[in-house]
Amino acid sequence: MLIFKCALIILPSTYILSLCFQVAKETDLLDTGLAFLYIASGVIAGKIIYDRYQQVHILGSLTPNPNVTSFANRIATCSASFLSVGFLVYFFLFLFKVDDHCMTALSIFICGFSTLYIWMQCIITTYISTLYYDQQLTALRQCLANVSFLLLIIMAIFGIVTSFLPRSASAIYICFVVTSLCSYMLAAIFCVFILSFEKEYQYFAEGLRSEMLLDDDCSLSNESFSDVEGLFGAQEVISSTKVIKGVIKCAKTS
Repeated sequence: MLIFKCALIILPSTYILSLCFQVAKETDLLDTGLAFLYIASGVIAGKIIYDRYQQVHILGSLTPNPNVTSFANRIATCSASFLSVGFLVYFFLFLFKVDDHCMTALSIFICGFSTLYIWMQCIITTYISTLYYDQQLTALRQCLANVSFLLLIIMAIFGIVTSFLPRSASAIYICFVVTSLCSYMLAAIFCVFILSFEKEYQYFAEGLRSEMLLDDDCSLSNESFSDVEGLFGAQEVISSTKVIKGVIKCAKTS
């Protein structure tokens, strides 16, 4: 998928250049390049997150509990929206060189909603595993979610401590270092997490397989297959794999 190939280049480049910025803060050329990469990363990450929302929105009705899947998808969408707003504000604060206290508070805000998004996607992964299941992928996402929550707690504690310490205190530098490290680690976790969507994106692009369904007594219609094709694109089906098209209308056979 082209979007994920671009993400594999842009997201790590932004991450590396952002780390370099922490060492050489007075480089104007570095500022310009980092600002451009921030925009590119935001667009690519937003596209992947939107595609994920569409994917779950269309295929969520095929999961064992569509209501839970839909609810988790809505919460994930709201958290992604707040994350986008926070990232946009962070971008402008970065351009205007705002003090470290504001950047730390905003980083905690962004990391909080990114962690919420990761946890909601873990719930969705659990429910959607009846359509697509990869044990290693599921374990990876759960591990990333657990680590992100732990890092968020540490970041929040040290971030709050910095607001009470006087600027002249020597301990404030240590707190800033810890919060910065946590924010960069959380950013790396979030990037890895959204890049893991490629596996499911490729799978569902091939079509839904009949043997993966919970109910074999389901009848099909072609009403919404156009939505699925519009999202994933029409592709050839792997041989010996039956592609299921449309909305499932479950009907018990006598």
